[in-house]
Amino acid sequence: MPRRYRNDNKKEIMNNVVLVLTNFMRKMGRQNGYQSGNVHWLAKFAILCYLSTYILQLIAVFLAKGDTERLFECVSVACFCGVGLLKLYLLLSKHSRWSFLINQITLLENKQLNSEEDTFCLDYKSEDEDSENQFTPYIISYNKRFVAISTILVRIYVSTGVVYAVSPFAEYSFRKVFLNETLGYPHILPCWAVLDELSFLGYLLTIVAEAVAAIYCVVVHITFDITAVGIMIFICGQFESLRRCSESIGGKGKVCNVTAERDARARFRIKKCHRIHVILIHSIKELKELIKNILGVYFFVATFKLCSLAVRLKTENMSKMQLVTLVQYLGASITQLFLLCYYGDAVFNESAITMGQGPFGAAIWCVSPKIRRDIVILGMGMMKPHSLQAGPFNVLNLPSFIQIVRTAYSCYAVIGPK
Repeated sequence: MPRRYRNDNKKEIMNNVVLVLTNFMRKMGRQNGYQSGNVHWLAKFAILCYLSTYILQLIAVFLAKGDTERLFECVSVACFCGVGLLKLYLLLSKHSRWSFLINQITLLENKQLNSEEDTFCLDYKSEDEDSENQFTPYIISYNKRFVAISTILVRIYVSTGVVYAVSPFAEYSFRKVFLNETLGYPHILPCWAVLDELSFLGYLLTIVAEAVAAIYCVVVHITFDITAVGIMIFICGQFESLRRCSESIGGKGKVCNVTAERDARARFRIKKCHRIHVILIHSIKELKELIKNILGVYFFVATFKLCSLAVRLKTENMSKMQLVTLVQYLGASITQLFLLCYYGDAVFNESAITMGQGPFGAAIWCVSPKIRRDIVILGMGMMKPHSLQAGPFNVLNLPSFIQIVRTAYSCYAVIGPK
C-alpha cells in the first residue's frame, strides 16, 4: 500500500473504538479511562445519590402495592435503575479485565495499521504478489460503523432522559397555570418522597438527588452498552478482515509453480492469521465472562419491564406528555435490547467460516503439500462458531430478542386488562 494512502487512512481512524470508549469511561468518573480504578469525587457523589434514590424507589414499590398504576410505574423505573447499578458495579470492579480487552484492541489495530504486511519476508519480485495492507479498509469500515451506532445510541438515551426528566415539571406547570389544579410536587423518579412533607428545602434536596441520579444512571447505561457493543463490532470487523486475509495465504494464484519463497510467505501468513484468530477467540471468551451474568439478569428484568410498560399504556388514563414519555421510554428499552442481541448474533455468524471461505478459499495450488496441510488445519480451527451468553440458559442473539418480546407479551396477556 502506498505510504500516502496509508497515512490518509490513519487520519480517518482518529475516532476509533478505543478513543470513544475511553471518553465515555471518563464521563462516568474514571479519571484515566480504563487504565485505572480511580474514581473522581464528583462521580462518588453521583453514586451516593444514585444508591440513595434507588433505595427510595424500592420503598416506593413496597408502598405502592395497593395502587396498580403506581406499582407498574415504580417497577419499570426501578428495573432500569437496578440494572444500571449492576452495570456500574461491573465496570468499576472489573476495570482490569475491561482494560485488558481494550488494550488488546489497541495493540492489534496498531500492529495491523503500522505493519508493512509481509514485504519484509519476500526476497523476490513477482507480479502475482501484492504487498498492500489488507486490514486497513476493514478497520476504517468497522470504526465508522461503531461511531455511527454510538452516536445514534447516545442520542436515543439523552433524548429519552431529557424528555423523561422534564415532562413531570412541564405537566405540573401546565395543569397548575392553565387548569388551576392542586397538585403535589413533581418528581423525576418515582421515589418515596419523605422530605416533601418536612419543608420545601427538603423537596429541593430530593430533586437534586434525583436529577444527579438520573443523569448518572443514563451515563452508566451508555458507557456499558457502547463498550459491549463496541467490542462486538470490533470482533466482527476483525473476523471479516481475517477471512479476507486468510484467503490470500497462497497469493493471487496466477503463478502456479511452487517455490521456497512462496512457501515461506504462506507459512508467515498462516502464523499471522492463527495469531489473530487466537486473540479474537480469547477476546470473545473474556467478553462473555464479563457480561454473561449481568445480561442474564437483564433479560429477566427486561421481560417484566416491557410487560409493565405495555400494561401502563393500556390501563392508565394519561396526558399527551405522559404518553410521549412512556412511548419514548419503551422504544429506548427495546432499542437497547435489540442492539445487544443483534451484535451478539453478528459475533456468532462472523466467528465461523464455511467451505470456500477463509483458508479454504486460498490458492493452495501455488504452495507445497506441507503448506496445504497447514492451511487445512487453520481452516478447521476457524470453522467453529463462538457465541456470547446471557445467563446460564440464553444465548445473546436475535432469537433471544424475539423470545423476550414474546414472553413479555404473554405476561401482558395474563396480568393485563381483560
